[in-house]
Formats: sequence, C-alpha cells, structure tokens
Amino acid sequence: PAGKRRSRMFLRNLLLIVYGLSAGALIAGSFLAFLSMIGVVPRLAGLTKTISHAMLYETCITLGGVLGTAAFIYRWHIPLGYPLLILFGLFGGIFTGCLIGALAEMLKSLPVFSRRLKIRDGIPLIIYSIALGKIAGCWMQFLR
Repeated sequence: PAGKRRSRMFLRNLLLIVYGLSAGALIAGSFLAFLSMIGVVPRLAGLTKTISHAMLYETCITLGGVLGTAAFIYRWHIPLGYPLLILFGLFGGIFTGCLIGALAEMLKSLPVFSRRLKIRDGIPLIIYSIALGKIAGCWMQFLR
C-alpha cells in the first residue's frame, strides 16, 4: 500500500508539473503573440531608430516575463531598496505606456471594422463595453 501510494503521488506530481509548465508556456506564448500582433516592438524600435536592436528588445521582454514570474512564484527578496523600486517603476511605466499606445493604434481600426460589419451606431458603446469589461475583470481579480 505504501509503495502504491508513493507511485500515485509521483504520478500526480509529475502531471501537475507538466500541466503547470504547459499552462505557463501557453500564457507566455499568447502574451508574446499579443505583443507581436499589436506591434509594440517594431513601433518602439522604429521610433527610437534602433531597429537593428529589435531582437534585443524581444529578448529583454521575454527575460523580464520569466524573471518576474520566477520572482513572484518563489517570492524572491531582493534587498536593493528604493533605487531598484524606482527603476522597476520607471521601466514598468515605459512598457505600460508603449502597450497603451499600441492599443490606442488598434482602436483606430474600430471604424474600419464597423464599416465592414455595417455597424452604424453604437461604436462608443462598444468601446465603453470593452473598458467596463476590463475594469470588472480587474476588480474581480483584485477582490478575489
């Protein structure tokens, strides 16, 4: 009985590891595909005239995601105080600003889609619905 229980626990843990790694890879791939779809990296590289370093931008975004996830999961304590916090806030703000700018560019495509789908009225309602859905999702996550 003890050996059978150990083998079941081993199999359960192995399946949890495979599930966790698969879910993480799926989410990371989806996030990077989303960034690729809205064109944050090429736009940023084009604006700063550093298109030759676009691969470095992508590598830094990927490493930031991996290290941020690892720091969150393993609760790393990095005792560098306020200078690191300021640096993190600065880079986080820059990334968020670039992401918002790219999403604003996508919102410009809503009139094109509305003409193709023959939606005459209600574009503001669609935008408000998207915003309210995002707010509701954030509140649900925050309150949970």
